[in-house]
Amino acid sequence: MPQLIVKTADRPADKVFLSRLRTTIGRSARSDICIPDAFASRLHAEVRQEGDAYWLLDLGSANGTRYNGSQVSMPIPLTTGGEIQIGETVIVFEDEKSRTNQNATLISDNTEALDPSMTISFSRLTNPTAEVLKSHYSTRTDLLGLISKVGLALLSSSGLDETLNQVASLVFETVPAERCVIMLQDEATEGGMKISVARVRGKDERIEEVRISRTVMDEVMKNGKSVLTSDAQHDPRYASQTMSLLGIRSVLAVPLSVSQTKIFGIIYADSPTHEATFTEEHLNILTTLASVAAIRVENATLLEERFEKERIQNELELATEIQQRFQPSAPPLIDGYEFQGISFSCYEIGGDYYDFIEQHDGKMLIALGDVSGKGTAAALLMSSLHAAIHGQVAARTSLHQTVKSVNEYLAENTPTNRFVTLFIAELDPQTGILNYINAGHNPPLVGHVDGTVKQLEAGGFPLGIIPFAEFEVGQTQLQSGEALVIYSDGVSEANNLKGDEFGMERLTQVVSKNLKASASGLRDKVESALSAFTQTAPANDDITLVIVKRK
Repeated sequence: MPQLIVKTADRPADKVFLSRLRTTIGRSARSDICIPDAFASRLHAEVRQEGDAYWLLDLGSANGTRYNGSQVSMPIPLTTGGEIQIGETVIVFEDEKSRTNQNATLISDNTEALDPSMTISFSRLTNPTAEVLKSHYSTRTDLLGLISKVGLALLSSSGLDETLNQVASLVFETVPAERCVIMLQDEATEGGMKISVARVRGKDERIEEVRISRTVMDEVMKNGKSVLTSDAQHDPRYASQTMSLLGIRSVLAVPLSVSQTKIFGIIYADSPTHEATFTEEHLNILTTLASVAAIRVENATLLEERFEKERIQNELELATEIQQRFQPSAPPLIDGYEFQGISFSCYEIGGDYYDFIEQHDGKMLIALGDVSGKGTAAALLMSSLHAAIHGQVAARTSLHQTVKSVNEYLAENTPTNRFVTLFIAELDPQTGILNYINAGHNPPLVGHVDGTVKQLEAGGFPLGIIPFAEFEVGQTQLQSGEALVIYSDGVSEANNLKGDEFGMERLTQVVSKNLKASASGLRDKVESALSAFTQTAPANDDITLVIVKRK
């Protein structure tokens, strides 16, 4: 996997793998790569993946970014060994595909035959089969033969289902049971137990309906005891309607556990009245089998849990990459204007959306939306918003009709408890006139050259609530030196460690004091003030900023 090697003067080199579509670099703790360099801007540069290639983009930094000694003014492709210079920090791009992997480790699973002459000791406190070994097996060879047979049979099984079915087959092979049921603990299942295997001797198909005495299950799972009864219908401990209806005579039930304090399942076997009766010997055999099998079953369970976590992680990484592709690859270049946008998700994927879309008539569409909620559901709705807006722009729809159509689409296709706030504006670069609609979003700020700040509030309801809602179109004009600041509520409602909100007053003050800065400089000042206020408090919402500055 391609990586960046970060070299600073006062610390050892650090390797960062490029596992994301977009990797931000800067002095801010929110950057993917945080560099403690006084000459670095808080959000300084970005490495972006495009197919198999990686590109370097300067994010409007104050002191600039150099690549192999040249100033970066446009996105530039990275090559192996290329050096990125940010202040006094050197970052080397390397692609591991060109290297020979010398660090691979081969792990082999060697199974050796057990030596019958070896001495085996069992602790009464840690091994549930200690009493079985003393009372039943006359020689260690008999015991080792059974353990070896069970271990070798389970060694070849890969997944959890295959392992459990192998255990069931061994039950039928070692005791005269007609039915075998294996249950594992499962918090998501009613009663806390899930039937993983339910088979009848000689048949491969699964039993559709399984009825087991609750008394037997409680004895094993709650008390950690094995159960043996040779006459279940007349045994006062286990006699029940279930036993009578099924005609069960003999019952065996043993716990699956790796210690006396951790029981995670049960092996249950029974036979009807016309079959052979279970004996103490059968219980001893099944207990030994369960003791050996429990380790393999637990390992298979943990392995499947790891695979499931990896699958979910891979899906989240893919969703993150798809979502990042929705964001503009670079700010638009229009004479007399500066554009900047940045978004940080509080989870792997978020519900904030921002965009710069050039229209057919040369005007620029600027949008920032915030989907209610967080995480995967919000991200899915955000992708719908992105597609709907781009579809309307491609159809050359007016600003007012665009918002109306998107609202109707979302109202018809989203749950009633979901909605979207959106600020969308159409900028005429020639005149600086800005027509806008605020659909329930936080009022953006316009900073004037005299230091005053005005809020833009014209609009209407959030999108997706009222299908045929009307929206008011507002208008303002950006004069030379003025800036438009659009933000999500993750900015204004950010909390510090005491639970206080950053608030509109602080945001307005930052904008008012830094209007002479560039768009990227103003963005960094807002982010810096936000970081200083929140300190180490975790983000409670996605943070998105869009800034338009007229030079």
